[in-house]
Amino acid sequence: MIDIGTYVLVIDLRVQLRLQIGKLGIHNLQPGHYIYVGSALGGLSSRLKRHLRSKKKLHWHIDYLLRQADVAQIWYTIGQDRLECKWNTVVQSLPRAMPSIPRFGASDCRCSSHLTYFQATPCYSLFKKNLKRNKLLKIQRHNDFNSSFNTV
Repeated sequence: MIDIGTYVLVIDLRVQLRLQIGKLGIHNLQPGHYIYVGSALGGLSSRLKRHLRSKKKLHWHIDYLLRQADVAQIWYTIGQDRLECKWNTVVQSLPRAMPSIPRFGASDCRCSSHLTYFQATPCYSLFKKNLKRNKLLKIQRHNDFNSSFNTV
């Protein structure tokens, strides 16, 4: 089974935060929903499990945010193609998408950020439809975090 792919974390932030995010500095985050797009070409299930763990070494930008916020959903696809920048473009084109922290999760690409803010929960079905329109791979949604990601 292939265990590599691209993923989206739909993150719920319930309170306003002033947060130090590694070398990106201190940023103010508003309550709402944040979408983070990433890829795991070294192991999708282990990357997702790591994101969901509460205790971990702060390594990636997303680790700083996940100490204060909750993952509500995970959207993902299995495959060897590096799709995170294409998926990020689709996320940023969704209605009411607002730019977030510059360079967040995007230190190895030309994207402005891989974190997008939404006041209301972003629409999975619209994201999926836009991926299909752009001829990108199939996507799946996972929101039962009590089960293992061994099935991913």
